Amino acid sequence: MLDLNRLRILRAVVASGSVNETAHRLGLTPSTVSQHVHTLEREVGFPLVERVGRGIRPTPAAIELARASADALHAMADLDVLARDLREGATERLTMRTFASAAYTWMPTVARALRQEFPGLTLELSINESDSAETAGQADIEVHTELPYDDPRVPPAYRRFELGTDDFLVALPHDHPLAEAGTMDLSEFAEDDWVQYDFRDEIATRLAAHACAGAGFTPRYVARAQDHVTGLAFVAAGVGIALVPQLALGWSGFEVAYVHPTNPSPNRRIVALVRDSARTNPATERTIALLTELGGRLGEVHAFGHPRG
Repeated sequence: MLDLNRLRILRAVVASGSVNETAHRLGLTPSTVSQHVHTLEREVGFPLVERVGRGIRPTPAAIELARASADALHAMADLDVLARDLREGATERLTMRTFASAAYTWMPTVARALRQEFPGLTLELSINESDSAETAGQADIEVHTELPYDDPRVPPAYRRFELGTDDFLVALPHDHPLAEAGTMDLSEFAEDDWVQYDFRDEIATRLAAHACAGAGFTPRYVARAQDHVTGLAFVAAGVGIALVPQLALGWSGFEVAYVHPTNPSPNRRIVALVRDSARTNPATERTIALLTELGGRLGEVHAFGHPRG
């Protein structure tokens, strides 16, 4: 029988195309990831990766095996949850995975409503290892972001719901000459020093590169933060400017100014992926309704945190 944990690691390698990135996402060492992949190769009897320069590339057989293993891994995750519930005596559980700013900004509201309306429910929330639907399939409800120019990715046995559009704003130190501009062409910031506000966030990194290229320049990064909190702290300290999602502003608390960029005006889609087996759960239906309502309010918030109008 194939080892399910090794299949899970293989799926992560296929999704990322990198042993090092898989190790980072799963909290393992690269050597441990490589060892699991090589052991799985011996179990299945065919190559799963091939060397390409200094990196690796999954073989077509590995891609097919990773795809076919999805149902088994989902079923095992359901069994794990059931066994834990039986052990702990829980009557009902809803598992969710979200990216950080949605967790901090939206989930307290969702958790409060569920607590009031479903007293026997346990909400189990975790932060996505990678904000990409490529690694989805571990929770009843998964909240992810998408770039508007990428095709949506929906894993097997899940349904996708669009929640809203999250604009990106330019975060500036208060003493920046354009701090009070309100709205400004993104090209006006071509000569500034920039802070990459979370270099682990592939969506935000690609979006910033795409937007700046559309404005005719490549940002000059003087600092790269590993998380968005540190990135905004760098901006507040005057290190540079950054392109940040509006959703992150409500709880950040940093003394910085925000400007709406135009030409282009970058944004990301926020979506929920719901496991088919959980869709008829009233708590799931209520959660999606709450998230859709919260997502619809994104456009009502001014760059400085006040309602429009």
